[in-house]
Amino acid sequence: MGSTLKITKSKNMTFKKLSFLYLVFILFLFFSSPGNYVVHYDQMQVTQEELNGRLNAKLIAFEAKTEDEKLLQETTLQCLQELDALNTSYKKYAKEFSIYGDKLKENQFAEKQLRNGSLAVRFDKTNAKMESVYAKTTGQSLKGQIIEIKSFTGEDIAALEFFFKETPNAVVGSVLEHLKTVYLYNSISQLFKQKIVLPRYEQVMLEDANFIQRFKRLLVLGNSFELAIKPLNDGEVPQVKINGSPVTATQSPSGTYELNYVPTKPGKYAVEVNVGEQRLFTGFEVLKPAFRFVMEKSNFNAIVGEKMVVSLDTQYLPSRGVSFVSAKAQIVREGDRLTITPNEAGMFRVKMMNGKEQVDDFVLYAKEAEAIEVGLLDIAGEPSSLNNASRLESLNTFWQVVSFRMIIIDESGTKKSLRSATRYLRNDLREAEQQAPKGSVLIFDDIKLISKNRGITKIGRPIILKK
Repeated sequence: MGSTLKITKSKNMTFKKLSFLYLVFILFLFFSSPGNYVVHYDQMQVTQEELNGRLNAKLIAFEAKTEDEKLLQETTLQCLQELDALNTSYKKYAKEFSIYGDKLKENQFAEKQLRNGSLAVRFDKTNAKMESVYAKTTGQSLKGQIIEIKSFTGEDIAALEFFFKETPNAVVGSVLEHLKTVYLYNSISQLFKQKIVLPRYEQVMLEDANFIQRFKRLLVLGNSFELAIKPLNDGEVPQVKINGSPVTATQSPSGTYELNYVPTKPGKYAVEVNVGEQRLFTGFEVLKPAFRFVMEKSNFNAIVGEKMVVSLDTQYLPSRGVSFVSAKAQIVREGDRLTITPNEAGMFRVKMMNGKEQVDDFVLYAKEAEAIEVGLLDIAGEPSSLNNASRLESLNTFWQVVSFRMIIIDESGTKKSLRSATRYLRNDLREAEQQAPKGSVLIFDDIKLISKNRGITKIGRPIILKK
């Protein structure tokens, strides 16, 4: 037989009180904190903006025939701009205070900026202006939709309270888009004297879109996205959006509409093209510029002072906007070829720059040059025999002779040594060479060279001649 535990009436009452208070806390938490559904309002706002964009285009296209029609059209457009300005204020606030994640559920903007802040007057003034002109020009009222809205209990609530009391941050933009729809729907209905009929679109695949030419689906940042559209019917003007933003296509003399769009960052881009009753959804991807080499056309044997050629794969290279620099090498670009001349031995880095921003780099290693080959040149700088020579010069123009020694050894073994502190054959060296008996050996050695830009010194390969 099971045992039972008896508790006093006071403890039982305390337990019941705690259970009740815990239930109240749960209910309070549930009703005071909006759920995760608010994060979906950003996506819903995109649909609202699409609808309002079409309605706005329809309103702009209306040709007013009376002063009342003109006044209603202009006022509606002005009020739409004022609502857009309020939405811009929210976006600025959201950026400044990093409104994302759980902050989307909070209501600081609606409460502090709109209901109890400086934006309240602007909001009420915009609605009052729209109601006043609408009532004056149509004889009807929008008061029940934008000034005082009836609640489910039949109570009239001011628009500011109805739309923004404790409204989560994520919902603000959607509410403003809703009001724009109210303005547009009612104004268009009155001006056109008919119900609104939005254009219907037939969605087509890229291979079936005979009004559009093929385009590159893969671009490198810095290159432009080019698209040519040829409407099948006269008078049709294509509407193009990239990532939801309208982009203008310019008509050419041939009747083709050409679009040239320069992406600002790497990533995937969505493209929407509307022509007549046909709609095309497609896209392209923009890659970050990167070093890719054509290996069989490149030479990676880097030697100080000697030129090496690197051929770039232009598929990963923008046609303009990038440059190549190195702290330890000279670089010249010609088309898809880089000519690189290392200034010193060791590891060095070649950077690809887009303005002041580095987008990629690669590392090379330069070896010390072997003994530099030196020749005799005449006064015109052409290779010369000893009789006409005026100076010693490196055959690699990266190096320059700065001094050398001339040794004359006759057939008896007598040696005479002279130095030149320049690259030139001075008069005393020429006289010693001329006075040397036939059969003597002339040796130019201890040839010192210096690089043109870094002051690095090397020893040149000796020259040995027989008179």
